[in-house]
Amino acid sequence: MTSHLTIDQNTHVAFVDISEAADNAQIRVVTVSEQFGLKSQIMARIDTENNVVLGLIIEDYPAFRREIMMKYVAFRVGKIVELILCSLKASMANERADRRHRLATAV
Repeated sequence: MTSHLTIDQNTHVAFVDISEAADNAQIRVVTVSEQFGLKSQIMARIDTENNVVLGLIIEDYPAFRREIMMKYVAFRVGKIVELILCSLKASMANERADRRHRLATAV
């Protein structure tokens, strides 16, 4: 998985981009902090039309780094970000499968 991290030095907001939005994208931003047991504010940008995780928005990136380093004793914050993205992708795949199953059994 290739991701690109950009940190706004004025606001300390980090943007992790992993894919471009398609022309027909319906982009939704959802908070995912609680899903990972984190106090830091983490939001995922999701294309609901194509079921694609586009990236993450992490508010107060320095505080997020400290939290990750203390909670998971992880000095490679990038690996934790990758785990969050992989988990989100898996969650979206499960939701898509559940939706297909409900549609198939509704008949």
